Amino acid sequence: MTVNTRPDITSLNFAYTLDAITLTDLIKQLPEESQRIYVFGVPTYNNLGDQAINEAQRRFFTRNFPEMVYIEITEPQTDQAIEELLPLLRSDDMIAYTGGGNIGSLHTEHEVPRRKVFSTFVNNKTFSFPQSVYFEDSKQGQEELRKSQEAYDKNPNLILIARDTQSLDYLKKHFKANAIYTADMVLSLQPDRPEFTRDGVLLIMRVDNEKVTSDKLVERLTNNLEDYDNDVGQTDTILPYKEFPEGDKSRTASPLDEVRISERGWLVDLKLDQIKTSEVVVTDRLHAMIFCVLTKTPCLVFDNSYGKASSFYYNWFEDLDHIQHTTEKDPQKLIPMIEELKKFKQPRAHDFSHSYDALIDLIKK
Repeated sequence: MTVNTRPDITSLNFAYTLDAITLTDLIKQLPEESQRIYVFGVPTYNNLGDQAINEAQRRFFTRNFPEMVYIEITEPQTDQAIEELLPLLRSDDMIAYTGGGNIGSLHTEHEVPRRKVFSTFVNNKTFSFPQSVYFEDSKQGQEELRKSQEAYDKNPNLILIARDTQSLDYLKKHFKANAIYTADMVLSLQPDRPEFTRDGVLLIMRVDNEKVTSDKLVERLTNNLEDYDNDVGQTDTILPYKEFPEGDKSRTASPLDEVRISERGWLVDLKLDQIKTSEVVVTDRLHAMIFCVLTKTPCLVFDNSYGKASSFYYNWFEDLDHIQHTTEKDPQKLIPMIEELKKFKQPRAHDFSHSYDALIDLIKK
């Protein structure tokens, strides 16, 4: 039986991501006349930044290409999906890989399946949604770069999209594929969240291998803020209640530990609302900074280990007065910066829609 409505296709896709039906069964029920895009690498893990990216990607296609069938394939489904999709793929179907900040050697658990996809579907238009790129300047990092070059370069129809100029320059220098430049997909979201009374300072700080802001600095800053009668809260864009068991990123994890595609929208909304109740956010996470832009929340931004946050800031947010990047490490000097940010009671909204013109053109060609 063929399904023709978007809700029915979405329901089928949801069933597929739960392994309730096969990809073959899903494809057999899709309308023949519609062009299709298959999006690989959809996360089931608990990073809200990556979840927001995938929610934004889906909404972007719904707004700009409502006639297309948009099918999401989760990262753990990669190998089986490749096997099923290859004999069923049509010449006008497109292949995409989710955006984020994980092209490189720091997150090979994401890079390995991306290589498989790029090197397999070589006869179809293939593109990566906007990414940041970082391969370490070490023997291991350069070996990972070589492996990615070998895989990516097999696909003559591959287009890579950078979300910052640092990544764009790197892609153009090290890969044969065409590379273009757009903003992170989360900036295309148009959240309609309620108004809240703002109070206090919210810290959203990393605890992973991209962290460079010391725990001691965060502790001293917290104490100093409290000395100035600030209510200080702490949170993260990593969901603590959707964690995999240590070292377990596979399908053996409890389904309760996976973020389903039907859950991510409201989980992102909850985080946006939490941020919107704050007078100022202090963060070293790129998507926490982006969430602040979406909610018009003043934000002080530290960098991550390889300049991802600062590069994005200077490309896209430098003109926004209520978003500020700092390299300052003295808590006493940070306090006046935070107090100054509190003065922005009604920051102006900014429209980033034209930053995706190159992506829209790519899809239309």
